Amino acid sequence: MQDLTVRSATEADAAALVGVYHSAYRENRELGFPMKAESVTEAEVREWIRDHTVLVADGGDERECGTRDGDGVVAGVRLEATGENRVKLSRLAVHDGEKGRGIGGTLVDRAEERTRERGYGTIWLTTPPDHPFLPDFYRDRGYEKTGEHPLEYREYDEIVLEKRLD
Repeated sequence: MQDLTVRSATEADAAALVGVYHSAYRENRELGFPMKAESVTEAEVREWIRDHTVLVADGGDERECGTRDGDGVVAGVRLEATGENRVKLSRLAVHDGEKGRGIGGTLVDRAEERTRERGYGTIWLTTPPDHPFLPDFYRDRGYEKTGEHPLEYREYDEIVLEKRLD
C-alpha cells in the first residue's frame, strides 16, 4: 500500500477504529478465537485513546485504501505501560479488506519504535497459541514465549510473548 501514514490516534479516529476492530476481529471469532475487540464501542475506543497510546495506519481517503468503514484508517494498535520498563502491545487490528499488504507488520514496527523512543526496554503481548497465524507472525518478528496467560472467560488460554528492545 502506498502513502500509508502511521500516526497517533485522536478521538476523531474512534468511529473509524471501531469499524477496523469489528472487521478484523470477526475473522478471529470465525477461527474459534472470539475476542472482546470484535464488539468494542466508540466510547471504549475513545477511552483507549485518552488513557494509552493508540497508533493508526492511515491510507488516505476511502477510495485509496478500500475500507468500507471510513476515513482512511485501516489499522490500529494499542500500547499500554505495564511497568517501569515494559509496554503491552494489544488490540492490533487490520481491516479485513486490507490484510496481506504488510500493514500489520508496519504498525508493529512503529509501535516498537515508539516504545523504544520512550525509554522502555521490553514490549509484550498475549495471543492464542493455537491461532493459525498470529503466534508465527510475532515469532518471526523476534518475540519469544515467556509464559502462559490463562483466560477464565474463554474456552482457550493465551501465551505471553516478549521482545527486548534495548
